[in-house]
Amino acid sequence: MVKERRINQPAHVKQLMSEQINELRQDDSLDKIQKARAIAYLSTVSLSAYKESEAVDILKRIEKELGIH
Repeated sequence: MVKERRINQPAHVKQLMSEQINELRQDDSLDKIQKARAIAYLSTVSLSAYKESEAVDILKRIEKELGIH
């Protein structure tokens, strides 16, 4: 069963990638090379989302300090 959720922020992508990586790690029916490639790809996406999330957090702090928004 797929959990329905909105994916409109970097933090949501990080959460989804983490869930999918864990699912893949537990699936013994997949070829080991295919599994490794999929995990590597999802890890790359996760790291990108992590960096984006950090940038958003920094921007929000700067905006708050400057009194913007």
